[in-house]
Amino acid sequence: MEKKVAGFFVKIPCIEQVGSCTYGDICTIWAENCPKYFSKFGIPCNCPIPANTYTVDGAVVDVTMGLPGIASGDYRITGNLVSASSGHIACIQVMVSLSK
Repeated sequence: MEKKVAGFFVKIPCIEQVGSCTYGDICTIWAENCPKYFSKFGIPCNCPIPANTYTVDGAVVDVTMGLPGIASGDYRITGNLVSASSGHIACIQVMVSLSK
């Protein structure tokens, strides 16, 4: 996870499982946290997710919890999914703008 600061993306360290972290079973995490509106874009909310290119342009999501003012800004989130048996299996890149 990176935040745009003065025109450059700066890596955010992993703090309390938020930031540039390594996660275990992503399928469980996805099933528990997948925004249900993804299904209208043809993105399944359970594993296995079929190989494909999925695009969601211009989505607006209302966050119900309060965000600290410092969280406002532009973010680039890149996920590389790996399997112990298969190696690299997928990647995802998300550009997010947060504002209060």
